[in-house]
Amino acid sequence: MKFVISKKSEGAYQFFLKNAENKPVLWSPRFATKNQCLDGIAHLRRHVQAEPTFDKWQTDSGRYVFHLKSNDGHLLAMSAPFGSKFECVRHISEVKENISSEIEGDVSY
Repeated sequence: MKFVISKKSEGAYQFFLKNAENKPVLWSPRFATKNQCLDGIAHLRRHVQAEPTFDKWQTDSGRYVFHLKSNDGHLLAMSAPFGSKFECVRHISEVKENISSEIEGDVSY
């Protein structure tokens, strides 16, 4: 897994955690600056190691998603939709195991 930072058309920054197939598994809320985005990645790493809250549910379309929240309820990242509950839970485990990945890409130029 790897983190990728991108700059959105309105000037905000956002990070994605991508899997080995280069597909986004998690994405962050948007940040005003690149430094805030980098701080968001650091914050996410710290909270995953401290057993954060993973809220998971089934969407109206039947797909499964999860939100990763800090212990105080702050949204850290949102997941991509998954086709099954098993796939959703598997990705939560992968995130917990691989969150120490280094930032691989920066497409924010």
